[in-house]
Amino acid sequence: MTSSKDPGSDRANITKVPRKREATADPRPELEASAELEAGLARVFEGLEIVDRDLQLGGKLVVDLVGFDGAGRTILTLLVNGDEDSLALQALDTLAWVNTYQDLLASHLGQSGQSAAESPLVVLIADTFEPRQVERMGPLIPASIALLQRCRLESERSSGMYLQAIVAEAPEAEDTQEMFLTSLAEIPQQWARDLIERFDRMDGDVECRASGELLGWRYRGLPLCSVRPAEGGLEGQISGSETETIITEEGHLETFVDEVLKLYLEAFEQAGADDPDLPRVELRPTGPQPHLSAEELKAFR
Repeated sequence: MTSSKDPGSDRANITKVPRKREATADPRPELEASAELEAGLARVFEGLEIVDRDLQLGGKLVVDLVGFDGAGRTILTLLVNGDEDSLALQALDTLAWVNTYQDLLASHLGQSGQSAAESPLVVLIADTFEPRQVERMGPLIPASIALLQRCRLESERSSGMYLQAIVAEAPEAEDTQEMFLTSLAEIPQQWARDLIERFDRMDGDVECRASGELLGWRYRGLPLCSVRPAEGGLEGQISGSETETIITEEGHLETFVDEVLKLYLEAFEQAGADDPDLPRVELRPTGPQPHLSAEELKAFR
């Protein structure tokens, strides 16, 4: 390993600094717990080898553990308080620094001339992470930043620490259905909205989804039909049919709806046959029945 000051390190401000645990709020473990933490990291990152500790990148930016995983990727680990307002900024600063001075860091760690398979990963470890902090870093998780929460597994037999990955919730998808509708001309858009309303009333298990230039319906996972933009209107496709329905007037729309209803009834019967909880009802034709009971008829005689 090279010395703690390499040529060019003044510019990047790389130094190794022994740090004291000064306050009870310091997230870093005592020295006796460090081995347990590193073992936990090795379970998350296969083949991880810790090659340096307490690496100051400039100012207050300090990396607690530096290592390489089995694929040769640089893993920079920071032990943090998960509710700090500056947490996201700290992670981004670390990421920006290592991407700017990646070659210099490799030289400092004695890895010169070895090309990294992937860009470095910044790992933040805390007892808990506030949701707003996770949300801020969400777009970079897990490609560039990983969040690991310290947890303990305890029993009468033994106890131990493990690290649980925090996954950022995916942002709500844009309303692709509305995007599809607004991409249509006025009359085709009106027909498409009409189809959505009518099929929605048909059955609560009928789902409508838009994907790109296609608006499709499914019943309990079975494809029913779809429509896409066409010159002067819509092009409808009924599941199982090899021909498309061109919808350029109201009559075409009604014909399309009728055919979809036929397919829906077939699918409904099939779903009922496969559903043991669906009550069986036998329909039989009956003749005219009196509206009054026998007692009521007798009273009028």
